[in-house]
Amino acid sequence: MWVIAGVVVLALVGVPVAVTLVNDAAARRVQAQLLEFQLPDDAELLDSMSQAGKLTGNGNGMQYLGALLINSDKSATELRQFYAEVEDESGLQITVTPAQDVQGFHGVGGFLADAGIEGTFVVVAWGDGPGWFFENFDLRGH
Repeated sequence: MWVIAGVVVLALVGVPVAVTLVNDAAARRVQAQLLEFQLPDDAELLDSMSQAGKLTGNGNGMQYLGALLINSDKSATELRQFYAEVEDESGLQITVTPAQDVQGFHGVGGFLADAGIEGTFVVVAWGDGPGWFFENFDLRGH
């Protein structure tokens, strides 16, 4: 009887914890992929982060984000052109936005460095998850 109760408790607690850990690892993989690519000339990496959850939009589902906070003398347009090539190579969906324009974005609060300095940009990559089970059974996606 105690064994059955223990298995039930382990399943109820263990599955959500395991799903969360696997999804966090998927977001860290997106961040690692983004970090593998060389930064544009004259750019300096200030910080990086990853996040898994329902980050934008409505409805259910998980999103896996990796983000870089960089400082560069290049314009946003030049950086977007640079990262468009990276996007083609990596299969990631990448956007570049001046850091001052993304204050309401959930992930930016995770940066340790100051995101409000002129010439600072947020490079965001959206990646794929580990599979339907993990995407549907993570409470953060609902």
